[in-house]
Amino acid sequence: MKLIHKNTTLFPQLIILAVIATACEFTVAGQPDNSPKSSLINTIHPATLTAISAMEKPSVTPEPDPMGIPWSDLDGINLEFWYVWDLDEPGEGMNAIVDKFNSENEWGIWVEVVDQGLTLDPIDSIETAFEDEVVPHVMISDAISLAGWFEDGLIRDLNRFMENPVVGFSQKEERAFYPGIYESFTINGGVRPGIPFTQTIQVLYYNSTWGEELGYFSPPGSTDELGEQACAAAAAYRLRTDDSEALEGGMLINPDAANITSWIYAYNGIILEPGEENYLFSSREVKDLSLDWIRLRQDGCGYMIPGYPNPTVKEIEFERFNQRDALIMMNSSQNIDQVQIYDRQTGRPDDWIMIPFPGPDGSLAVTANIQSGLIFRSSPEEELAAWLFLKYLTSPEVQAEWVQYSGYYPTRKDTSILLRDYGVEHPHWAQGLDLLVYGKADPLHSSWDIVRQAVGDAFKDLFDKKPYEVSSLLRVLDQTAAELVVYTQE
Repeated sequence: MKLIHKNTTLFPQLIILAVIATACEFTVAGQPDNSPKSSLINTIHPATLTAISAMEKPSVTPEPDPMGIPWSDLDGINLEFWYVWDLDEPGEGMNAIVDKFNSENEWGIWVEVVDQGLTLDPIDSIETAFEDEVVPHVMISDAISLAGWFEDGLIRDLNRFMENPVVGFSQKEERAFYPGIYESFTINGGVRPGIPFTQTIQVLYYNSTWGEELGYFSPPGSTDELGEQACAAAAAYRLRTDDSEALEGGMLINPDAANITSWIYAYNGIILEPGEENYLFSSREVKDLSLDWIRLRQDGCGYMIPGYPNPTVKEIEFERFNQRDALIMMNSSQNIDQVQIYDRQTGRPDDWIMIPFPGPDGSLAVTANIQSGLIFRSSPEEELAAWLFLKYLTSPEVQAEWVQYSGYYPTRKDTSILLRDYGVEHPHWAQGLDLLVYGKADPLHSSWDIVRQAVGDAFKDLFDKKPYEVSSLLRVLDQTAAELVVYTQE
């Protein structure tokens, strides 16, 4: 929002009082004042009078023009804005947010909102539009496509806007974002193809009621604690079902890449080498993770979700968790409404919580699936207008409003205070607020969309391998990822 600063001062008044006081010194008490009525004017140089007159009038200093573009050039600009997600009726939430911007912004910018989430595959339909050279001015999109769109020359590096002294982010505003996603949301450590607007997180769902029955009054905070509780639950399941060969009961493992990245972050590993294009799955950290998975299987404390990578896997996963066939499962906070644990013998449903992925040393992590604002190439005036709209969207007030429409999480820490009432009304959702500090973004690389499929396939196979086979399998995954990087660049 353009600010106008009024610059007023007491200095002119002090000059006038001083001049009057000086003139009064020439009047002797008890004697008539015979000086001319214009003596004050005659004793002050005309130039000084002009200066006093000018200083008495408050000056209006307009905010400097950003990027050499006059503010007046933004008046009347129309922007097309695409987005996908809305929890209730299509367009209801985002339309309300955009309507407010249109009615309140001081630049005369008008935004037309287009809900692209009305098709079975929104991203595919959007890509088709791009092929037909139809693009919006500004968009909110899943981060998975950003790197490819930037490499294709479709979208702007937002650094040029964010660092601008007039319209950019202050250091305080930058620090307001959760650092784990803000700092990692770049290409090769430099280019910013988007700004995080909202997020979901990949978490562990933990049956806290069952855990307490097993004697654990806090969720696992390390890999060892997770293994201990998973084994206790698996033993209880075998006793309950009178099936000594049963695999269920402990931790339900889903090798989806979103879960794998969360585990790797918890083990303090990296996925993409900083500033490079090399994936690193054969590291010591990833090997340790793999061996721990195999150990869970060998001990009968963890079992693989059946049917992966069939899309129905997520439904099976919640069904198993809801029926107490697993103490712990991996899934997205986006699917929180599917957790409906049935009544147990106690006559009441189990309670549950969302927890981060724990590492061997107690490190905690969740992977953030970020929905990001991005700007498409257009005229300088339209791009500036698009940035001002994006800055409005990422404000804490608008993020808080969008959370209540979408059920997602904010990307700024200073939004949480605005969501207290919403958190009281949605206590399980509120648990996720405490996990946002552990969030890290998926790699921003054009190859990740296809590499992540290879990661899921590899870790599904790895679960049934012998410990001595782990190193070679991870090296093969590195080689496969490298080949896919080359493939996506051709």
